[in-house]
Amino acid sequence: MDRPLRLATFAVPLSGNKGSASMFIGLRDAVARAGVAARFAVFSYYPKRDAAIAASLENVSVHPGHPKDILVLLAFLLLSGALPALVPARWRRALDALRESDVVLLVGGTTFEDSMLYKVPWNVLAALPAYWLRRPVVFLSQTIGPLENPLNRAAARWTFHRAAAVHARGRRSESWVRRIGVENCTYQPDLSFSMSTPAFDEVVGRNRAAGGFRAKMIESGRTCVGVAPNSIVYTKARKIGKDYVGFMADVMRTVFEQGHLPVLIPHSYRDDISQIHNNDRSLCLAIIDRLGPGVDYHYVDADLSSAELRALIGRLHLLVASRFHSMISSLAMGVPPITYGWGDHKYLEVLEEFRVPELYASFRELDNRDFADKLQRFHGRRDELAQRIRDAYEEVSRQSRDVPQTIMKAI
Repeated sequence: MDRPLRLATFAVPLSGNKGSASMFIGLRDAVARAGVAARFAVFSYYPKRDAAIAASLENVSVHPGHPKDILVLLAFLLLSGALPALVPARWRRALDALRESDVVLLVGGTTFEDSMLYKVPWNVLAALPAYWLRRPVVFLSQTIGPLENPLNRAAARWTFHRAAAVHARGRRSESWVRRIGVENCTYQPDLSFSMSTPAFDEVVGRNRAAGGFRAKMIESGRTCVGVAPNSIVYTKARKIGKDYVGFMADVMRTVFEQGHLPVLIPHSYRDDISQIHNNDRSLCLAIIDRLGPGVDYHYVDADLSSAELRALIGRLHLLVASRFHSMISSLAMGVPPITYGWGDHKYLEVLEEFRVPELYASFRELDNRDFADKLQRFHGRRDELAQRIRDAYEEVSRQSRDVPQTIMKAI
């Protein structure tokens, strides 16, 4: 190809959810590492914020990609065939970016999951513009299933059958897709495993919050145990009568009582604490409010990039993870993550690749005494667990970096 590869992405904002951002950056890094020149058109939930971020990124443009925006995009797509002059310039640019794309990439994270039926229309909608324009579609880095619900199963089958390729980010997800008769599905690790991570000292040199973390770490003299809560887990736990905020406050208290420094990390961050979607900041503040006196801790209250967060997580002794991509970063840095998740196979299928499934528990199993026992046990086994993770990481990261080959095959 004598010009840059043109890639459009959906369902992967550059701000708010640092997991999504890390998948996009991992994609960019993998493509660059493969020596492929590329231009990226990002269809984002947060086009204004993401456009400001993209201004510092080479060959990245941002277009509206919220579900409401996609409905507008589809309407203008129909209108452009008959009366193109009536399509506003902003939407013409978005349509042109799609029409000119060599491949459209769906990077939604969790797709077609029975417990999240409200997302089924979005899962289908995100792929429609590319299908209508007959552009090749590749689903990347997807947790998929369970697919027992008839509506969910039918929507997944219809959507995936039309894709050039589907990447399941775990063996369980792959088995769910193959079970509904979709053969163009392969296992591919999470895209963010291919993200380059800066040195911690480099991050400290340019970021005051990282510098504050290092200063507190030195002042405390204790090993650091991170705590990364998740607003999705909070919502699901509340529905079944579980006090997730109280549990996480007790986690921090237990971490301190067992001789470590608890470090509270919002891995999805937005300044507006009234918004809980893609935002763990308000949750962190609620946890601090429940903590009470006598616990020395550090709170990383800053909008760090996904790469900066990963560098920080790499300095931890252990991580107590609820936010999925905080767990991913922990594994990438060889730090054992004691994990409390919401979509069991979403977390488990990744931990199984690293041969540490014992680190997982469901939000249904929140128990303070059980956590205290786990922290003591896994602290004692920390070096063994970290070595097991590092041994597996070499193969996982190699497979993650192979994604450009799949993209090129779809053209």
